[in-house]
Amino acid sequence: MQGVLAKMGFNNTGDEYNIRPEYYIILDSERVNLLDLMGSKIGLVYQNVNRCIHCGRETKKLFGQGFCYPCFTKVPEAEECVLRPELCRAHEGIARDMDFAKANCLVQHYVYLAWTGGIKVGVTRYHQIPTRWVDQGATFAVKICHTPNRYTAGLVEVELKKIFADKTAWQRMLTDSSELPPDFLTLKAKALEFINGKNLSYIPESDVVYRVSYPVIQLSGKVRSVNLEKVNAIEGNLVGIKGQYLILESGIVINIRNHSGYVVDFNF
Repeated sequence: MQGVLAKMGFNNTGDEYNIRPEYYIILDSERVNLLDLMGSKIGLVYQNVNRCIHCGRETKKLFGQGFCYPCFTKVPEAEECVLRPELCRAHEGIARDMDFAKANCLVQHYVYLAWTGGIKVGVTRYHQIPTRWVDQGATFAVKICHTPNRYTAGLVEVELKKIFADKTAWQRMLTDSSELPPDFLTLKAKALEFINGKNLSYIPESDVVYRVSYPVIQLSGKVRSVNLEKVNAIEGNLVGIKGQYLILESGIVINIRNHSGYVVDFNF
């Protein structure tokens, strides 16, 4: 089957606190349950064509995970505060699309700690839990606090980045099989202590740990990420899915979200 790649979606077959993502991919309006393909041979062949995931036009180069350049500079999904929430100006009435901002920026946000083979701090909208954690490949997460909007959450995150990493080391995330670190909630307490008295607007969250269990039947000790523009095609037995990565038996992995907008043949 052929179609335009976009980030994988999932259904949670677990519960609120024990999340079990059942991944799927949609190509040419056809939905494929990826769990049905676990252990089976799959292939992706790049057709040397890119299409903007917003407007659908063919484009030589993609920006910001799947946009043509005009859309990248105009659509609210690609606004600067998506990656840097402290730059959000929606609370001042400034945004590319205020209706989008009211639904996605001017709503409750959480600042959280996640375990992705190491501790990281992050920000997400209330309606993006647990999607944000699953997309990052987090196996454990805890909410530190919540804030009234994206900008305020960004300010809290900026402060916490002084003591915590804010990036995921993808190799470590994909090869990690750690259980919950014994000091996980201690680190949350450390975060709250660090931001206390710094004139930030937030409300602390309770000590509830969320766990994500991914469909992985074989964990490789070493992984190698590929880019379809360089290798054109990949093939192998699907042995795992974690974050937005498909994991093949050979240790080759591919980040599907990073290939949003690529036109591919998906063989299985």
